[in-house]
Order: sequence, then C-alpha cells, then structure tokens
Amino acid sequence: MRHLLLVGLLSAAGAQAQVTAEYFEKEVRPLLVAECGACHGSQAKVKFAGLTLDTPEGLRQAGPAKVLAAVTGKLQQPMPPSGRLPDAKIAVLARWVEAGAPMPVGTAVAASASVFDLEGRKRSHWAWRAPKAAVPPASIDHHVHAKLAAERLQPAPQADKATLLRRLSYDLTGLPPSADELAGFLNDTAANAWEKQVDRLLASPRFGEHWARHWMDWLRFAESHGSEGDPDVPLAWRYRDYLIRAFNADVPYDQLVREHIAGDLLPSPRQNPELKLNESLLAVAHWRMVEHGFQPVDPWEDRIKFTDNQIDVVMKAFQGLTVSCARCHDHKFDAISQRDYYALFGIVGSMRPTQAPVDVSEVRGWHTEALSGIKKQIDVPMFRRTEPVLPAGHRLLWDLGKSTEGWLARGSGLPPAASPQGELLIGATGPPRLYPPGIYSNRLSAKHDAVWQSPRFKVDSDFISVRLAGANYGQAQLIIENYAVPRGGIYNLRARAKSDKLDWYTIPTAFWKGFTAYLEFTTIDTATIFQAESAGKGKTLQPAEDGRSWFGADLVIAHDTKEKPTIPADAPIDLEERAEWKPLLDRYRALENQLPKLTFAPSVLQEPAAPQPLLVRGNPKSPGPAVPVRYIEAIAGPAAVPVDEARLRLADALAANSNPLTARVMVNRLWRAMFGAGLVRSVDNFGKLGDTPSHPELLDELAVRFMEQGWSIKKMLRTMALSEAYRRSSTPSAEAKVKDPANRWLQHRNLRRLEAEAIRDSILLASGELKPDMFGPSIATYYDHDTGKTKGDKPKGPLDGAGRRSVYLEVRRNVTNPMLEVFDVPKVSTARGERDLTNVPAQSLAMLNNPFVLEQAGKWAKRALLTPEPDRVAAMFQTAFQRPPTAEEQQRSRAYLNELKDQHAAAPDRETAVWRDFAHALFNLKEFLYVR
Repeated sequence: MRHLLLVGLLSAAGAQAQVTAEYFEKEVRPLLVAECGACHGSQAKVKFAGLTLDTPEGLRQAGPAKVLAAVTGKLQQPMPPSGRLPDAKIAVLARWVEAGAPMPVGTAVAASASVFDLEGRKRSHWAWRAPKAAVPPASIDHHVHAKLAAERLQPAPQADKATLLRRLSYDLTGLPPSADELAGFLNDTAANAWEKQVDRLLASPRFGEHWARHWMDWLRFAESHGSEGDPDVPLAWRYRDYLIRAFNADVPYDQLVREHIAGDLLPSPRQNPELKLNESLLAVAHWRMVEHGFQPVDPWEDRIKFTDNQIDVVMKAFQGLTVSCARCHDHKFDAISQRDYYALFGIVGSMRPTQAPVDVSEVRGWHTEALSGIKKQIDVPMFRRTEPVLPAGHRLLWDLGKSTEGWLARGSGLPPAASPQGELLIGATGPPRLYPPGIYSNRLSAKHDAVWQSPRFKVDSDFISVRLAGANYGQAQLIIENYAVPRGGIYNLRARAKSDKLDWYTIPTAFWKGFTAYLEFTTIDTATIFQAESAGKGKTLQPAEDGRSWFGADLVIAHDTKEKPTIPADAPIDLEERAEWKPLLDRYRALENQLPKLTFAPSVLQEPAAPQPLLVRGNPKSPGPAVPVRYIEAIAGPAAVPVDEARLRLADALAANSNPLTARVMVNRLWRAMFGAGLVRSVDNFGKLGDTPSHPELLDELAVRFMEQGWSIKKMLRTMALSEAYRRSSTPSAEAKVKDPANRWLQHRNLRRLEAEAIRDSILLASGELKPDMFGPSIATYYDHDTGKTKGDKPKGPLDGAGRRSVYLEVRRNVTNPMLEVFDVPKVSTARGERDLTNVPAQSLAMLNNPFVLEQAGKWAKRALLTPEPDRVAAMFQTAFQRPPTAEEQQRSRAYLNELKDQHAAAPDRETAVWRDFAHALFNLKEFLYVR
C-alpha cells in the first residue's frame, strides 16, 4: 500500500517539474539541508559516517540511490533517526534519483550568506553584461558564416522553394500553405519573391493564433486551478484572445511586458477602439493562473507556493532567471540573493485575485454623468441613522457608514468612498429608496460592477458578522491568505445577500485564527469564481440574466459568541414619489436601461506592497527580517521602491532598454521557434546552470537591433526568415555529422517534428473540417470517459473540438486532450520555452487508433472523392505534403489502393472505405509529421 502511495506521489511530482539541475537546487538540496544537514551538512562540525549530503560532490560520493534507500528503510540503518520522512518528500528524492540524479557541475558547497559575492558573480557571467552590437552592424549570415569558417564547415545549400514555403508557413502560422499559395510562390521569379511570402505570412491572422500558443507555454496558460475539483479560472480565454490580437497587431514587446506585470496600473493603458476593450488590463490575467490546493488547512503555505510559482514563471519567461531557486537560500550560482527573492515576493504577493470589467472607460461610464446629474435634482433628506450599540463581547471592525479608510474599491459607477449621509437608490421599478449610510454598489445602477475589499488583518475572533443587503448574488466573502476559491467545508466563508434590507450574516472564523485575511463585497461578476447555491432537491438558485446584481453594507463586527449580532438595522425608506420627480425618474430609468452588459476577465486588485519577512530556509513558520520591496539588486540596485508604486516600478525594470536580459531572452525565444534550437539552448535559464550562447555576438547584435527597431516581434522574425541560415537545406554534410552532430554551428536547418497543435490542425485542414473562426470561449476538452475524468470536471467536448484550431481548445490542469498530450503538449506548471520532444510508441499508436484521426480520415475521403480520377492521389499528396507524388509514389499508391479494394469488397460504402484507409495511411507517413 505504501509503495502504491509512493508511486502516486511520484507521478504527481512528475506533473509539476522537470528534473534538472534546477530541480536539484530548488527541491532536493533544500530538503537534504533541512532533513540531513545537522549530521551530514557541509557546515556540521562532525559529519556522521563521513558523509556530506548538501553538496553535489558529497552526494556523488555517497551515492544518490543509497540516500534514497536509506530514507525508504531499505538499509540496515534507516534514516533519518528521528523517523521516516513524509511520503511527499520521499517522492521528491525518488523522482530525482529515477531521472539520474542530475546535479550542477562542480563541487559548490551549500554556501552561507557570508560568501555571496554579488559583484563577483555579475563579473563572471556573460548574461549580466549589457548586449553590444558589432561596429559596424553585421548580419545574421555574417556571424553564422564566421563561426562555420572557424569550425571548417561548409554551409548546406538552400532548400527548394516548396520545402521553404512549407517550413515558413508552419513557423509563422502553424499551418501548411495552400496549393494556390504554393503555386504562386513557385511561379514567382521576382528577386523579392521570398520577401513577399514572409510579409504575407506575417500579416496573416493565423500568425497571432500560432504565436499566442508559444506565449501560452511561456506564461503557463491555464483555465483551471487544478487539485480536486479543478475549479475554473473564469473567462481565462479572454487572455488568450488578447494575445492573438497583440501578436497580429505587432504590439511592441516592451509594452507587452509592462502590460503583463502591471496592466491594471498603467496610467495610459492600451485601448482597442474597435472592440472598446482595455487591452492592457487583460494582460494581468496570467497572475491568476496558479494552482490552488484543495481546501488547504495551511493557506499561508499554499499562498507561498502559488506566489513562488508566479515569481518563477515571470522571471523565467521575461528574464531567463531561476529566481525561485533563492526562496530557501542565496542562489548557489547566479547573482540572485535570498533577499532579492523576498523583495519580489512583497510585490507579487500584494495582488489580490478578482474579476474585472475590461471595457474602456467610456463603456463602463456610460450615462454615469447624466444619471448622477438627475439624482442631484431629486431633493431628499439626510438619513437619520440610529447609532449601533454593541453588546458585550462584540468588537466593531468597520463602520462603513463613517469611514472606508484603507479599503480597496473598484467599480464602474462607484466612487471610492462611502455614503455617509445615506444613499438614494433608484431601482428599475418601484419607488426610490433612501438607504442608511454605508457602501452601495448600485448607487447609479445594479448593472454596474463593484468590488470592495477591506485592509488585510489578522483573524483573532471565532466569528465575523456583516450587515448586508443586496440581490442576485451580491455577497460578502472572507478571503484567507489570498485563497479566493469558494469551496465548501472549512472554506464556506461566503454570505449571499437574500434581501434588499440590511440584515446580519455570520462567517465562522475560529479555524483561521492567526492567518491574515481580508473581507470583500462583490457583485455577481466580480466574484473570483461564481458558485450557485443549492435551492434544494438537486436544484441550484440560478442568477438573473439581466446583468443586474448589487450589494450594500454598513457594519462589520468580530465576536466569539455563536449567535449573530442582534443590533437592529435601520430600514430603507420608501420615498413617496412627487409629481415633479416623475419626468426625472422616467428619464433616469430610460438611461439606466441602456447601460451595456460589461465584459469581464480574470484580474487583480493591488494592495500596498508590504515588505515581506525573509523566510529562513524557506520555512513558512520561520520568518526573519522584513525585506523592502524592489527588483533584484544585480539589475535595479539595492534601493527600495515606494510600496504604492512597486509593481509599476517592477514593470519598468523588466521592460527597460538597460536591462541586459529582456531583449536577449525574447530574441532567443524567437530564434528557437524559427531555427529549432535557441542560440542559448536553455531558453528559460540564462544563468550559470544554463547553456552558453553558441553565437554570443549574434545574440547581442539581434538584442540591440530588437530594441532599436521598437521591440517589434514581426520585424525580428522577418530578419530571421530572410537570412540564408534560415533557408538552408535540412540535410547535414558528412563533416557536420562528425564535427557538429547537434548542429550548434547552424551548418544546416534542423529537421523537426511538428508541434502537437500543428499536427491536429493539419489533420483538420486536410479533411476540410478546420473552421476559420477566431476568438471566443474555449471548446471543452474531449476525453475518452463518458463522464468527468476527475471530480468536478465539466462534460467532455466534441471529438473534433468543433473544428476549431487547437489554440481554442480548453486548457485545464486535470484534463488534457489525449491527441495533444501524446505529442508533448506540456503539463501546466511553470514557464516552458522548450517542450519535451519524445519519440514513443504511443505516438504511432495514436496516429493509427485515435478516434479523432480515424474520423478525420473518413471526412477527408469524402472530400477527396469530389476530385475525379486519375488526379485524386496527386491531389491528396498535395494536401498532405504540399508537393505532388513521385512516379514511384504514384505506383505504390495505386498498388495499395487495389489491395484496399479487395479488402473492402463487401463494405456497404466500398469506395469511401478504400479512400478513408488511404487518407489514414498518408496521415501516418513521417513527412506529414515533420518539417524539413
């Protein structure tokens, strides 16, 4: 039983991280230091059995397999003496040993903070130095030819035009060229024929779809939070659509970086006038795409884990740095201290999850000025409020009718202040009402969104009660340590307003004493995840669909007695409509009825970036001194930044031309996608554990040019595509096979298999079933089970994904499309600039037996039958491989078709069956799956 549990844990660990030297530094070494360091640490006065288990050299001598055997009780003297390690920790060691126990090269010890030499580390590594262009500037081919000459290698000849266009079309759009596009290029004898093809494909709307999918790997795009139930990240697909539009519009890369870090805070956000969307605000959705544990009993530890993931993803994606390796100690190799990590933690950990309207301000503020003006013309008295008298044992946390100091507020028609004299609310029907002083989301309309969040506080009572009014899922929720997933059980911390009159609702908090929390009031669309309540007998209380939802609140009280407060609330006053009010009310309601339904997306709300205490050895229970917020010292210096500007300052630091990493990292990602391998092959790691550049001067040249050309992604890709190096044949010379088998010096073009999405999309294109539709909600994932694959899953989607491109298929943590999964679509965990590239029997079996492949082969056959013989075989070859068949291929195809006719002699639809099997055979040829 324990063995099975360990296997399960090992499998779970495998879904979360690649086992590399970085895995050793981040997962294995801290574990060994914590569990074995007292007796076998490099700093221990006496090393028991002469073993040192916190350094690579010591572990090599001890033997990683023996260490695992010791902690699993397989040796005569099991370790540690204090008792068996938890299974989760054993699983970390087991996964590492199973992968061959990768460790950094060398004998670096578990260094203490006293030996961290920031300036020395910066001087010793190329990545910290600013990129410099050659004088005079040199081309890609100049650099590549110089390296080939130095290695005494001759470059491969240029590939033929058909091969080139197929290569370019897949690289820029993820789809093959059409027969007409290929014919046009083959017949174009102009000197700039290739240049025209590059420009055409860069201008294609399919360009954005393909490159958005690359970016989604880098930022670990996910539409669910994983763990049991796999709850949604609602409307995450809007972020995917944002990426597609951004790539097609060639938004400068430095702007995209700023938007991703602080798009909700930019003083001049990027607007989409056609769609009337705030594009910059959409970018911050990636901060929400974290994995959450299932009802974690220690939400602070869960918060540390998902904040660590946010730091890890952003720093790898934009800087190529493994900053999260410094969570437990100074980085063992790079110029990144543990203080750097917690300086970032204070910034990243200060974002609160929410949903936000992403419409431009003119849409969110539609008729706001007119509605406010009408309200001012309706003369009403000040509300005579009854001051609350708290019974013994009750403590007032906030009186929102008097002050909202420190509260965070965002809303379309909502000023960031309370209504201290009462609030006149004009509903869609009924008399106008005067409400007691407090906060109200429907000051102008229940169609307006709103979220109010309290200052962060430490829970110290058994109950918190709120006096709340509202309708259509206007609610209050207590958010513990930013864990905003509304589960049941211990996380049943919500109170839905059930009346338009203020009443008391109580949230139990005894379990959460000692944790930090904040209270939030939300309308239905601003709740992080909407969850319908039970209406009994298996039914749920369905929300109204008119776009109206609202809340009002005035008092928040802490208490330790189970009974909710008995302090009576003042009832709202129905005002008798005067004759002179009728035209005003009619005009008001006519305008209010015109308010549009807003567009929501995952977002964050910024609290002041509080300095985070450094956690000794990364232990959540061992806080050290607080670290002022800032970016890493090696790039931005040691000075702290103002807490109310911290994330904006971080965005500026990452997107600055002076940052030595940002342009290099992105240029290297573009190069990898175009050439099959990066100039720095460890695309997510530019540190000392990563690879050195094969062509450092070229990398610098391109990085400088990238910045000088306004950070244009399309211009950089164009430069790469127009180079001779890109257009070479994929056939290596005999000398290259011997001298450079990994093609590091770019003697030829790398032969590579298509990505999973391109394989699936090409199958749909061949069958004629690929729909050109762009954007919109994701298509639910198809899987083999008739019901949910895991608890909480949605019903499965259609086998063919509704004919949509793979980029539009839903990306859930717990469920993956089996066709994509077998061809190495990565598990959602961290930044993945380089996918695994496997060659396993399951891939051949998928192409032979996957129901999607079989279905599309049948549809392709019906389409092919529309082409008369004897041109049918040639047409199908053209569709599959973008070339006509050779004479030998024609002959072999005819022979195979004759065999199929005999095989299907008794089939009711013999002709379709024959050509279905022929189509299926073409899908299974390697040429269909590979690009030369």
